[in-house]
Amino acid sequence: MTPIYDVIDPYSEMKENERYFLNGIIRALKPRKILEVGVSSGGGSAIILNAISDIDGAKLYSVDYAEKAYRHPDKLSGFLVNEKFPELADKWQIFRGGDVSRFIEQIGGDIDFLMLDTAHIHPWETLNFLCILPFMSKNYSWTVLHDIAIFMGPVERSELACRYLFGHVVSEEKITPSPLANIGAFKISDVTYKYVQNLFEALFIPFDIQVSEKDLNDIRRIIEKYYTQEQYKFFCEILEAQEYMFTHQRSLMRKIKDNIKKSTRPELLTSLRKIKNFLRIP
Repeated sequence: MTPIYDVIDPYSEMKENERYFLNGIIRALKPRKILEVGVSSGGGSAIILNAISDIDGAKLYSVDYAEKAYRHPDKLSGFLVNEKFPELADKWQIFRGGDVSRFIEQIGGDIDFLMLDTAHIHPWETLNFLCILPFMSKNYSWTVLHDIAIFMGPVERSELACRYLFGHVVSEEKITPSPLANIGAFKISDVTYKYVQNLFEALFIPFDIQVSEKDLNDIRRIIEKYYTQEQYKFFCEILEAQEYMFTHQRSLMRKIKDNIKKSTRPELLTSLRKIKNFLRIP
């Protein structure tokens, strides 16, 4: 594994212990159908593909919302696999340019391992997982979540989506390398499905980003088709509540900003803008 780690190091956002955790759990579980959501350059894809290279019948399906790698806008998402590890690509299929809800039916069921590493802004990880769960193997499957503690960083305070999911999902077994680790895994079993309502309840936490209508249409279609009528109705009510909060929050913030501008000296406004930009406050 060392040569692969050396090659992917400049491109990967995983620390060394996180890479070993991901590799180790795959080597222990020996999954056959793996779904990775969130690809970026493809460092995680390379780790997974290398880990399953000697597992007969194993295949990795990867999905990235963007066509291009966000840190390398001149290259396609997942470019690292074809550029550096073409010998691993025969066990790989990648879907680009949309949310996982758009592709999940094409990928199909019996997924026994999920690597979820997407936007980190609520509600994305929870929405992603709800759309994938009906396609996970009910006999034996696991999910790995990256960046479950990223919000502890100085500029990532709002990136709580992974922790929300890791905390709300019900599982017989959750594991992390250490209590404050940034990566963790949980087993999917009967209790996960039994208490899936917990995840719908988590969606009542105010969204930190407004999901586009195009993406919501794809997500609604999956929720309506693979969950109960009551759960779908509850989900639609949540979306209505979130839209209401976004609409009124915007109007309220505009009034506050207008009042500040009218009552504040120009030089103080300039200083406040500099502080805002330094702290990366939207």
